[in-house]
Amino acid sequence: MNKQMFEYNIRYHATNCLYRISHNASKRFVAFFMTIMSAIVPCIAQIDAEMVTYMGRNALSVDDYLTAIHYFNQAIESKPFLAAPYYYRAYAKFTLEDYRGAETDCDKSINLNPFQMEVYQLRALCRIHNNDFTGAVDDYTRVLKNKPKDQNSRYNRSLCYLQLKDYKQANKDLDYMMRTWPNYYRPYMVRAQSLLEQKDTVSALVWIDKLLEKNPRDGNAWGFKGQYALSKKHYTEADSCLTHAISYTPNDYELYISRAQARHALGKFGLAIADYDQTIALQPTHFVAHYNRGLLRTFVGDLNNAILDFDYIIQVEPSNTLAIYNRAELRTKVGNYKGAIADYTKLIRSYPNFYYGYLMRAQLRRKIGDVKGALNDETVVARHNLDVTFGHTNKVSRKSVRLRSDHELDKYQQLVQEDPDTARNVFGTFFGKVQNEQVSDDLAPMFAPAFCHTSERGYHSVGFMAEMVRYKHAEVPNRKYRLTAEHETNSAANAEYDEKRVERVSNACSLIELHLYRSSIAIAKYNYTTALSEASKAISCDSSSVVALLQRANVLYHMTNSDNTDKERKKELLKLALTDLKSASTILPDNAYVQYNIGCMLAMRQRYDEALEAFTAALKLDNHLTEAYYNRAILYKRKNMKQQAIEDFSKSGQLGYYKAYAQIKQIK
Repeated sequence: MNKQMFEYNIRYHATNCLYRISHNASKRFVAFFMTIMSAIVPCIAQIDAEMVTYMGRNALSVDDYLTAIHYFNQAIESKPFLAAPYYYRAYAKFTLEDYRGAETDCDKSINLNPFQMEVYQLRALCRIHNNDFTGAVDDYTRVLKNKPKDQNSRYNRSLCYLQLKDYKQANKDLDYMMRTWPNYYRPYMVRAQSLLEQKDTVSALVWIDKLLEKNPRDGNAWGFKGQYALSKKHYTEADSCLTHAISYTPNDYELYISRAQARHALGKFGLAIADYDQTIALQPTHFVAHYNRGLLRTFVGDLNNAILDFDYIIQVEPSNTLAIYNRAELRTKVGNYKGAIADYTKLIRSYPNFYYGYLMRAQLRRKIGDVKGALNDETVVARHNLDVTFGHTNKVSRKSVRLRSDHELDKYQQLVQEDPDTARNVFGTFFGKVQNEQVSDDLAPMFAPAFCHTSERGYHSVGFMAEMVRYKHAEVPNRKYRLTAEHETNSAANAEYDEKRVERVSNACSLIELHLYRSSIAIAKYNYTTALSEASKAISCDSSSVVALLQRANVLYHMTNSDNTDKERKKELLKLALTDLKSASTILPDNAYVQYNIGCMLAMRQRYDEALEAFTAALKLDNHLTEAYYNRAILYKRKNMKQQAIEDFSKSGQLGYYKAYAQIKQIK
């Protein structure tokens, strides 16, 4: 039985009972009835909170984390003293990578009920992601006091000790796991990682071999053995180990890169190219794979495809001189003389003493009939030869592989590897679900008077202003004139619909209302000139109308986004819009939406400190204004104030502006 039906039955039976009871007994019954109701009403609220929590858990079970947060918000609002909804909401936030928000919810859950070990485990994971490894150790220690054989907690604690460089404590946990669970292979991974960090590679290899005895299908272990063999130039062993690693982790593109280098050293060019093909299939933008594949295609005579690889490299890094050098050589071989001349010209601009480039360009210029240009280049080379004394110049010995950042011209035919700071950690991965999503850093839009459907997607998209209550249309079904941040509801098709209805009821409208309605319709039809004119007329009717001032500021904002508005004109329009908003603030100093709009306008003028003050003022007036949290977080992000940005994004997401969770994922 749902809550509404439950309450209805109570009222129905209570009414019938009251009707039947005589006047003399009514006072006693009423006292009794009120006692019963005082006991029943809390039960109704309790049932509601439990039901909503149950619905939230169902949403979690199908990975619908945003809906789950919505339900848990309701449960917490209904019964803020219950620990469970905070814990479940923390889990949802953790999965959405809002680690700070999740940790805060864990704190609240633990304060209400300090005996649930699962909450400590979740908070430990949050702290790990927030780089608070000491706090994570404390949480895991609390769990292990109650459950000493909790395998995951002990394993994760050993990794935390490793992050803290406390190798002694890490080894204690590892020894315990090896004794207690002799077939559990993960401790061997951590022991190997610990030794690697202590620069004891030989001992690390011993533990990796032990790990492979326990788990011969561990791709990470085989990968490390292959990488180590490659570094020692044991190419056959490297090829074998990396092949094992790839068979168990076929989507790890870095393994293909390493095996390609080993196979290149063994002269297996075709197989090496196939490895680079696979790398690019898994990671289409992989710089090293494109560069090295271009070189190998050159070696095997696949010149046109090699040019395509170097085209990609130069597109990514236009100033990569080695790629330009290789492409110049290839274009020369395939007969693209003009393209080769262009490449040699770029190289000569970067290296004015690149005399080989002058010589090659001279030869190419003669091939296309540019005799004068060829003579000029040959003259430069001849003068250089006259200035050089006889003897051999010292040459730097070439390495088989160079770093990506190394652009010395004499290394143009050497393979590339990533720079050291891009190296990854092979072992010791914490458990945790990660979701990646890209989102722009655009501000949430201003609130503006507009028509919107009554079935708007969320309360956060519509604002209430008492001044707009009177602006209604009884003859426009399912449409209301509101303060909204959802401008997409004002499509051109809807505008045509609204325009006809507004004209039909125009006789019943005041003059200022009519101008405001027409201005909103004109915005939806991108007719900003008419929109501005109508908004100005509304202000002329009543200069104290905050709605009219907001409307004109909104029109001016839209005009700044017009394609034919130049930079100076945009500054002027933003200045005028800010003037209107400040006038509105003078009339309504305690309105959160006016302060919010001022913040938006200041942010668009890149007056970030003043914008932050405006958003903060808006939140003091309305601490549920989620767009204000979101925009303030955007500004914090632009100012590289990461912690403050994450906190505001977390609050914004919790209140329903779910784009905020994607923003959190972008902050490192």
